[in-house]
Amino acid sequence: MGHSGLAERVGLLQLVDALRWQRLQDHFASVLGIPIRTVSASRQLLVPPSWPATLQRDRTIELLRIGDELDPLIPAQQPPTECTSLTTPLGVTYAVVPIRATAELLVAYVVIGPFVVGLREEELQFRQRVGATGVDAVALWSLILSLKLYTFAGIRSVLTLMEEVGTSLVQFAYQARQLSAILPSSAPMDQAVMAYQTDRVLHSLLDAAMFATRADGGSVMICDARGALQIRAAQGLADEIIARTRLAPGEGIAGLALAEDRMLLLDGAMQDARLKQRMRRPDVVSAIVAPFGRSAAPQEPVGVLNLRSHSAGKRFTHEHVELLRRLLDLAGIALTSLRGAFSSERPSVSRP
Repeated sequence: MGHSGLAERVGLLQLVDALRWQRLQDHFASVLGIPIRTVSASRQLLVPPSWPATLQRDRTIELLRIGDELDPLIPAQQPPTECTSLTTPLGVTYAVVPIRATAELLVAYVVIGPFVVGLREEELQFRQRVGATGVDAVALWSLILSLKLYTFAGIRSVLTLMEEVGTSLVQFAYQARQLSAILPSSAPMDQAVMAYQTDRVLHSLLDAAMFATRADGGSVMICDARGALQIRAAQGLADEIIARTRLAPGEGIAGLALAEDRMLLLDGAMQDARLKQRMRRPDVVSAIVAPFGRSAAPQEPVGVLNLRSHSAGKRFTHEHVELLRRLLDLAGIALTSLRGAFSSERPSVSRP
């Protein structure tokens, strides 16, 4: 049986409460500054669309004919099984993210857009090209200027992380539903499941951040019960370094960034003496140290994302910092949502 047939039997809202998914979708739209919809395999809306405060909903729908893009994005005969996108003749882009309960069971699509990828077209060229079709090029240009602009690497990283976030939440709900029918809840089992899902999101965060910034290496560190930082995900580090790295509270640049709850952009031009004293790797040309979780919901992981570059041609910029803020916000939303699903999907059951 195909993906769409399976999706008809088990839908998204049979696994995740509609209000919880709506909140998740609203958070995504707010963080990304892009309209977001969730639809079934047959392209039916599952919850109301989410709109960022920066866009006028009715005007945007009317001028861009939003909805017309669904047929080519999610064709009925061959629905997509991976993230895909299309750019319209107006120069705006839409993307679709598949959400799965299992590797074979696709239960929904998250539709993202409109937004703009790369450089915006020159105004005069746009007005001449679009005006020739008989539409109001002046009104359209004003609207397109209000759409969020992303680089190709930036939006690809966002889509990858969103797919992992949405799928992690749905798969967790699907697995919890099956487990609750055959096994009573137990603290060790529940904690193991939660740790697995948390690590999954952290690894996906690191993958997306490294792709977006072209970093040479990186890690995600999480605070343990005593406040010390330990590595939970890494790329470009030897296993023995990962195993023995443990920073006491406030130690190192990561500890400083976490203590002060601020993202640090490091390179040879930095003036802060405290940072220079703590830079112990002369081979690192540029680095970003980004704390997360300090202002998140209670019980959520608190930690630091570290990225590094060894090449002068790949220095990190403030644009990278802003994109990482969005990725960190998405990861934080994911972890909070997983925690909420964890508490509701695996109720405590007394043993006989």
